[in-house]
Amino acid sequence: MPVTINLAIDDPRLLLGIVEVSAGNVHASSPELLKSCEALAAEVCAEDFSLDETKRSSVRRVLKLAGFSATGRNKPAHEFLLADVRERGSFNMINNCVDVNNYVSLKHALPISILDSGKLLGALTVRIGGEEESYTFNNAGHEMVLKKSIVLAHGPESSMPTGGPVKDSMATKIFEGATDFIAVLYASTEGFSREAVQSAVDEMATLLARETGGTVVRQAVLPD
Repeated sequence: MPVTINLAIDDPRLLLGIVEVSAGNVHASSPELLKSCEALAAEVCAEDFSLDETKRSSVRRVLKLAGFSATGRNKPAHEFLLADVRERGSFNMINNCVDVNNYVSLKHALPISILDSGKLLGALTVRIGGEEESYTFNNAGHEMVLKKSIVLAHGPESSMPTGGPVKDSMATKIFEGATDFIAVLYASTEGFSREAVQSAVDEMATLLARETGGTVVRQAVLPD
């Protein structure tokens, strides 16, 4: 069954794309995805490439809706990804799920969370991070401070933040052995039409199902 999603943020600018795939497998990406990533890397590494400013600024503004500073170390995930690809000259290929996430994120200029939904405890709530909330986002033990940021939370009374448009928690990241996946795409009506977000959702669903061998159980844009 699809994960229950509660939207606890009342801001008309926020659009969320949701993709869920079940009964898949985590492994290396296919040659087809590698080729697509190579082509996109070449495009974004061109000297004259830059993110669409309307889209870039609209995402940053919607991330700031509760007062969060979406700049510097807290800039949206796709901006970190762009910088990394331009520095490397290629994508850092990790596994099929993460690679699909990174490809769609950079292609559509949207931050995306991708989580192992088998590790979620109950519903997933999209809310604002509390004063003292944080989580570990990498193997080095670095902490993401969540105060005033958009977060994905689960557990009793949605008390366990585990993802967001900047960095996701190690607690629900996808590793070998995962079989069920949920992706959340973060967009703003100021820079993206609903149709554009749906297009990103549809591509994410198609690629994630193809790469994992799983079944798409939801592809939608919220709020309905």
